[in-house]
Amino acid sequence: MTIETYRNGLRDYLKDYEELNRLLKFEEENADDKLDLYLNMAVGFLNSVPPPIAMFTVADFPLPGLLIHRAVIDCLISNSILQARNELSYNNGGISVKFADGNRYANQIQMLTNIMNQELEMFRQYKININMEGSWGGVNSPYQYIAGYPYI
Repeated sequence: MTIETYRNGLRDYLKDYEELNRLLKFEEENADDKLDLYLNMAVGFLNSVPPPIAMFTVADFPLPGLLIHRAVIDCLISNSILQARNELSYNNGGISVKFADGNRYANQIQMLTNIMNQELEMFRQYKININMEGSWGGVNSPYQYIAGYPYI
């Protein structure tokens, strides 16, 4: 899959479309370059999962759902930072108003983190399997000749 395919999938998962963002003045919350950043951050994070046996790119990542979920988490955290920076609470005569809720995405981040932890375990097992399949054969040792094995 290409970065464009993943970007479109990420936007679909986030439901980040102008016509759906009434409170954002019908604008997309995340530009394409930001979505690409979150996808690349997700690949970097997931490549650091042990064992360090294979390095994947966006194009050849084996678990697309895991990549999308990690990118969504990075996106929601980034958007939460912006909201927290612009948060303002106002109270006048018993009427409270809160602009830009910094904890807006906290529940979604927690839910996605739980889902991603399950997927991370599958990914870790996948990498362990690659490691085991790549170690087929053996490593010769000079001590093998002590037991009378012939020289090869």
